Amino acid sequence: MTTQAELATRVLRKLKVLGTGQTADADDLLIAEEKVSAVHASLKKDERVRWTLQGIPEAAAEPYVFMASFLAAPEFGAGLTTDVWDWGEREISSLVSVPRSGEPVCAEYF
Repeated sequence: MTTQAELATRVLRKLKVLGTGQTADADDLLIAEEKVSAVHASLKKDERVRWTLQGIPEAAAEPYVFMASFLAAPEFGAGLTTDVWDWGEREISSLVSVPRSGEPVCAEYF
């Protein structure tokens, strides 16, 4: 599982606000955490995801980072296109459409 704080740090690295080994400024980290939270709220509002903000599956981490980076980009002077957001949404949709281990798979017969 990945936490909101871990994802926020990855967002700052993606936006090149942080370099490898650097520690995030508290204000920058707060902005990134807010954007990760906004991504989660967007996905949760139509019940696409069942996990909590502090228990994001590792497979969903990169889509969250991309989507939060898109939201945070204007505040850090970066220009990202909506393709970044769209890719993240597609990845999340694909992830949640795969049955979890142990769940029955419904077959459709035509």
